[in-house]
Amino acid sequence: MGTIWEVDKRAFNRACKTQPKYKVLAGYIEAAVISGELLDQQKLPAQRWLADQLKVTHGTVTRAYALAETRGVVVAKLGAGTYVNSGLMVRDDNRCIDFSASMQPMLGQQNILAQAMHELANDPKALLQMMAYTAEGISRHKQIFSQWLKAKGIENNPQELIFTQGAQQGIYTVLQVLTQPGDLVVHEQLSYPGLYKAAQAARLETLGVALTDEGIDVEQLEDICRENKVKVLYITPNMQNPTNVQYTQQRLQKLLILSKKYDFYIIEDDVNYCLSQHWRRPFQQQATDRVIYLSSLSKYFAGGLRIGYLLAPIALQGRIKQHIHGQCWMVSTMNFELACRFIESDSYRANQQLLEQELSYRQQAFMEMLAGYNLSARCGGLNLWLELPEQINMHHLSGLLLAKNVKVRTADVFTASHHLVPSNALRIAIGGPDTRALFERGVVIFSQVLAQLKVNTDVVI
Repeated sequence: MGTIWEVDKRAFNRACKTQPKYKVLAGYIEAAVISGELLDQQKLPAQRWLADQLKVTHGTVTRAYALAETRGVVVAKLGAGTYVNSGLMVRDDNRCIDFSASMQPMLGQQNILAQAMHELANDPKALLQMMAYTAEGISRHKQIFSQWLKAKGIENNPQELIFTQGAQQGIYTVLQVLTQPGDLVVHEQLSYPGLYKAAQAARLETLGVALTDEGIDVEQLEDICRENKVKVLYITPNMQNPTNVQYTQQRLQKLLILSKKYDFYIIEDDVNYCLSQHWRRPFQQQATDRVIYLSSLSKYFAGGLRIGYLLAPIALQGRIKQHIHGQCWMVSTMNFELACRFIESDSYRANQQLLEQELSYRQQAFMEMLAGYNLSARCGGLNLWLELPEQINMHHLSGLLLAKNVKVRTADVFTASHHLVPSNALRIAIGGPDTRALFERGVVIFSQVLAQLKVNTDVVI
């Protein structure tokens, strides 16, 4: 393979005004690997050559290559040079192009986790601390998470921060605390399937409310409240799953009024990934006595770590903690110890920047392809929501894609089993494929299937 890889010198120099040069260069290398500009096993330029090209010291390039190797994107071979190592960045299950699972592509998260594990292995004091029983979690962890959330604009008291084994446990726990079997939980008509599972386990009744472009239909919600005793409203207002609707502030204020009028609590699930220009401070910050805020690192780093957290009204905190204690005695301090070691690190911040850049690219690429067929989707973070025209059935399209080894989710996945499906639509999870090449192959296949459908519908019988 060729060894000539060049960096945009102007962009590099601009970035160096705010970051150390070696970190900027390492970021460029990682981004080039993820985009496919640098291919697996391709040799990087000689360090002295690249230093001359960028007008930096040889030591700067040496440090950049070393940082890229720490992140796992390259490997140095003694006497032979430095080579791209992108094969280790891809999950084995990427043989199928998975546009069905809402997850982030692996852009080096495993290397950040490996570094945190290495640091922990060499910290005997921390190892001893996390091996003891601590029913409410380690205070140091809560302090670190509290400061991290405050940096995001989320005010909180570290002692009131409740850790969970992922947000799903938070949903189940809150429902158990606020309801009795047979009670009514209201939610968006299309909603997160995990809510239905938690409600079913708690033997609760569920009822969906239609969505508008501003959020849940408040008039329909109030009609339900007049006729029923609603105990909980579950919403995903920052980036609604699956439709990507973002609630307006006016709609949230109306929900708060209804919550007080009809005496129900609101669960605000903020798990879905949101690009920085769309992310907003939680609704809970405006109504700490009425809203339970749930979030996790699943969509931002890795779902398998099961790192969730919640903020609840003071009156509910004791009961929620007691219920979690009854379920699992205590959350895994190992997971939170590892998270505390990376969430404030430069590597994590660089990873989040890469994730945002990659998802922005993927959104645009998919939207441009759809525009060629006069289709438009609502963009979110990790997902697109594609409302289909009447002549294209979502199950037919999904089946054609699956025949070509491409998976998507149809709208009925997001409804309770006994409810009618209100939409003929697909949720397309653009974060599923780890590499850009795999993503782009999926876009091409999607385009080919749409072209075939167009040919078939144009035929006059």
